[in-house]
Amino acid sequence: MNKLITLVQLSKNSILEKIKMIEIDYAFEIPLEFKNLLLEYNVCKPSKSFYKNGKLQFNLNYFFGITEDPNHSLLESFRTYLNRMPEEIFPIGSVDGGDLLCMNKRSGELYYWFHEEDDWGLEGINKWPAMVAQNMGEYLNQLVLSELPTQQEIEIAKRDSKVKITPMSVKIRNEQREQQGLPALSFEEWEALLNGG
Repeated sequence: MNKLITLVQLSKNSILEKIKMIEIDYAFEIPLEFKNLLLEYNVCKPSKSFYKNGKLQFNLNYFFGITEDPNHSLLESFRTYLNRMPEEIFPIGSVDGGDLLCMNKRSGELYYWFHEEDDWGLEGINKWPAMVAQNMGEYLNQLVLSELPTQQEIEIAKRDSKVKITPMSVKIRNEQREQQGLPALSFEEWEALLNGG
């Protein structure tokens, strides 16, 4: 079973009131399965959030819900992506990298909207997002724990990464050196020291 964790709590009456407003303003009925998820959990995240099927793989950050926070708001995401995806679907969740999990307004099917290839707001793009599940239950049951990076991926990340130095970090590090009786280092010296130079 994939446990859902509520991120933003709100009374069921408040959630229901906002759902009705969205349905009236945008002339469609939110599928019952997603409506029930909103009423029970509102903005939430599944404990198992990684989806993988063939080449398609992504991590769900959270399901949108009723909130004033524009990053987590179902209404704000609906407004933002209106006319940027097929009219039959609407965004229900945030996916890593600026992508979205979407739902068909009538059938409840779930789709992965890839911002680089599926954004109808860009000239010449009218590709349908990839279908990932027939319904919410099927989707949640397909999710697994996020995959850990391989040792090779870790080594590449270490090799290609660079420690960012700021004037404040130099000040703090030099204060620590002073307490140890060591001389202060310049910005450039810290950068070289921390980045193996």
